[in-house]
Amino acid sequence: MENKDNSERIERFLREQMSPEENDAFLNDLKNDKDLREEAQMMVLMIKEMKEEQIKQSGKLTEDVLAEEKQANTARIISMVRWPLSIAAMFILIFGATLLWNRQSDTEILFNEYYQPYVVQGERGGDDDAIKEELANLYNKVGTEDDVTPIITRLQTIYDNILSNNVDYAEYIYYEKDIVKYLALAYIKNNDLDKAKSLLKPYAEDGDDEAAEVIKAIDSIK
Repeated sequence: MENKDNSERIERFLREQMSPEENDAFLNDLKNDKDLREEAQMMVLMIKEMKEEQIKQSGKLTEDVLAEEKQANTARIISMVRWPLSIAAMFILIFGATLLWNRQSDTEILFNEYYQPYVVQGERGGDDDAIKEELANLYNKVGTEDDVTPIITRLQTIYDNILSNNVDYAEYIYYEKDIVKYLALAYIKNNDLDKAKSLLKPYAEDGDDEAAEVIKAIDSIK
């Protein structure tokens, strides 16, 4: 009974007949249920093979292809071959969604391992209070905001100006290490691991143990 339910769910998913709630539930099950994932992969491969055979035979399925499948599944598979959804799109839906989910899970673990809310330590005093307040706000938004793209843009701008010795950003140089740390974490949260790694690499090469550790963790999930 469970196999039949799985087949029906896969069929409805590929036909795009699911509600948003059903679609989300299916993708979640696809991530966690090995049997469902394997059946979906098998079904997609079967459709791919039949579509290729259709092209060769001007739309006719050969007896050899039909013989590979159980009689009970033949009607459904033949019907699936005629779906307008392309094989490439089905592979993206079945495999791409699963791989993306797994990668997101890995990056979330990495982010949560190294991210900590920022606490202002010490006082420099004078005009740089506004800088400290701005940076602390940006750092903490890296942890609280779902969309960190605006934060990345601002921190990257600050960092680029530090590197170019822009006098208007001279005071930011005192906070360079923290800027790099939270910018890298923002890239990790945004699933841009290559950018995070390239940002941290010069610091790791200069002996920054934490930067080297994060790079090693990135390499382990890429």
